[in-house]
Amino acid sequence: LRIYIDPAYHTASDYRDVRRFSAGVHATNFTSEPSPGLYRKLRRMAQTIIRKHRWPASPMSDLSRLLVKNGTDVLFAGPEFKEGSNVPQICWIPDFQHVYRPDFFSAAERARRDELFERIMAGAAGVIVSNQCSYADAVRIYPDSRRKLAILPFTMYLGRQWRKGDPERVILKYDLPKKFLLLPGQFWKHKNHATAFRAIQLLPERGLDDVVLICTGFPHDPRFPGYAAELHEFVVTHRLEKAIRILGLLPRHEQVQLMRAAAAIVQPSFFEGWSAVLEECRSLGKQIFASDIPMHREQQTSSVHLFDPMSAAALVDVLSRTWSQLKPGPQPDLEAAAEAEYHSRIQEFARQFVTLCRGVVGASR
Repeated sequence: LRIYIDPAYHTASDYRDVRRFSAGVHATNFTSEPSPGLYRKLRRMAQTIIRKHRWPASPMSDLSRLLVKNGTDVLFAGPEFKEGSNVPQICWIPDFQHVYRPDFFSAAERARRDELFERIMAGAAGVIVSNQCSYADAVRIYPDSRRKLAILPFTMYLGRQWRKGDPERVILKYDLPKKFLLLPGQFWKHKNHATAFRAIQLLPERGLDDVVLICTGFPHDPRFPGYAAELHEFVVTHRLEKAIRILGLLPRHEQVQLMRAAAAIVQPSFFEGWSAVLEECRSLGKQIFASDIPMHREQQTSSVHLFDPMSAAALVDVLSRTWSQLKPGPQPDLEAAAEAEYHSRIQEFARQFVTLCRGVVGASR
């Protein structure tokens, strides 16, 4: 296993935990023929990364040359398709949100996604989708490529020894109350923060004036640049500054500890491919209040409580029934039980992924 990173978006330290499982982490530009100026710039960035983290030197070249040099059998390109690659590729289509919710995309972005997915389905040797809904969509839209499709729901990695972390330090750092709800998600419009915010506004009418909602995630939606400002204005207008706290994007280890500390998680999204938040809650043994959408139903367990994402009142109803019984985390017994299942799910995901890779390699020979 070799990991190829674009230093414009990732650093070697992002993969520190899995370094011991790989034959190398390579900083590379992802174009076939980089311009001399770009090549020199990316090489300087890669050298800075290597010096900063004291890792062995990684080659800096274009991806196609590295794949040949390293004798690569198959490339997992994630949600992209690498033109000019000389090895079979496996790609991932997260979802078909732009088909169901075109109102969340510009015409140009919808066209870009259509073009990308068409290239993936035409050129990739294998295509992963994360849920049954996306599989049905792919079969309907690209019936001639059905044989390439595989359903493989991902499992979120929590980091090494996550149960030995100290949630209290994170709570003190951000001056948070002992008991709180957590909404971990980028401030993209389809994540539906607005319904959760309206629910917090309505809760005092049910006699619940001690519910604090903590929000984490990148506070900007490139498709709707004014969305975060609208949410902030709602908080100020309704004097909810103490009830709704927006922390922004946190380091991964702090995010995990904050999820451990929360009394419960809220996930009001209008659309998901395979919810990372629900996966994390399953691995952490957390209660979660999630929107009633087809994708979440596929991930439902006894700890997932569904509500109508169009209705703040529906979220108020479920919170008013359960808030008094919810306890601040972490809860060691629930975490221990969840952790055992978490490790088996990680292993099963790896087994299925490797089987898929071997199938693609075998078919290409």
